[in-house]
Amino acid sequence: MAKSNAPASKGPITGYLVGIGFLFLAGAFLLGNPSVEIPLAQHNQVRTEQIIPGAFRVALEDPPIVNIGTYDQRCNDCHGLFENTRPKFRELTQHTDIILDHGINDGCLDCHDKGNREKLTLRGGGTVGFDQVAQLCAQCHGPIYRDWQKGSHGKTIGYWDTDLGEATKLTCSQCHDPHSPSFKPMPPLPGPKTLRMGEHYADHGDLVDDKNPLQRWRLNEHEGSNRVEQGEDH
Repeated sequence: MAKSNAPASKGPITGYLVGIGFLFLAGAFLLGNPSVEIPLAQHNQVRTEQIIPGAFRVALEDPPIVNIGTYDQRCNDCHGLFENTRPKFRELTQHTDIILDHGINDGCLDCHDKGNREKLTLRGGGTVGFDQVAQLCAQCHGPIYRDWQKGSHGKTIGYWDTDLGEATKLTCSQCHDPHSPSFKPMPPLPGPKTLRMGEHYADHGDLVDDKNPLQRWRLNEHEGSNRVEQGEDH
């Protein structure tokens, strides 16, 4: 009978060798690379009421409606019944909750139209509705108004990419009280703190933690800057 020339199967032997190789490799990783403790920073707790995702305050719309004596009233419901001749410094008998602290604007008629209290008055005698309050503010606050137009002042909510959805730019009176526009002191919320950012020190800037696996890529950059500084000293 003719002998078969087919090579003997080496499948089981190869499998054993691969398994042993993985064991040696695992041992090398275990013994050759010291364990790294990932620093877990303590997170500051932020209460949900401290986060205001939308407007800071509810601004009057056009036409403006206010609640007086539990009833919703339009301005001209009362102001249309009498002539507006109140001296500037006479004490208020209505709207006593208003605290006027707006620089040299120390009277109602500086911003409110005398003939139609549901309008705001502009320089030159023009008027705008309460939904166009930014035009009134621009009369005195031109640089801030231009910053607001470009997005560097104020608050925009919605989508940055307007192709995905609408972006809404909040108007002046949705953040500022128009009668007392300065913000009262408020405690700042804690800044973001992640492993990749590392710790910040007042005296030494941003130190690189060589025990942090997410910061090791910065070691070469950090050492290079130290060499440059030492060379400049010499």
